[in-house]
Amino acid sequence: MTLSKDARRQNLDEAILLLMDDLHGRSIMEVFIDERSVDPRILPTTWGELKERGLVKETNSRYTYVLSGPGWIKGLKLRGKFDSDKLNVMTGGLCAALKDRVKGRQDEAFVQVAQLAADSGLPEAFIRNAVESDLIREKFGTKGARWASGSLNFIVVPVGFGMEPF
Repeated sequence: MTLSKDARRQNLDEAILLLMDDLHGRSIMEVFIDERSVDPRILPTTWGELKERGLVKETNSRYTYVLSGPGWIKGLKLRGKFDSDKLNVMTGGLCAALKDRVKGRQDEAFVQVAQLAADSGLPEAFIRNAVESDLIREKFGTKGARWASGSLNFIVVPVGFGMEPF
């Protein structure tokens, strides 16, 4: 039996919400999904769609995925939290902490996630999810921070951080 477009969309949304439920305050990069034992409420065609759309991301381990940055953003939107006061305050606090790192500098700055969490009072999981999803660009349309090459512990704060892209 073929599902309607609406039923497929609904299952995709349900799948994202199920994956969001598994986070329990942890970073999307530390909650692994074994595609051989995906929640049975997520249809096989939906699982394929999640991969195809980049809403889940393959890890270095065979059959293992994580919710991607775009998947996390979609989950926030589905839950009605993307435009919430709480997320706005947390994102604003992250922006301020990152901006402090490049204030007065002529080149980019590097900051360790743990240090940024200590300085800003924000949870490390939130910081990791925000960087991985490019939340600052998503929310404000401005240049955000990124991971240092080959690292998920160091963040690069570009000189033009917080500026609108050309």
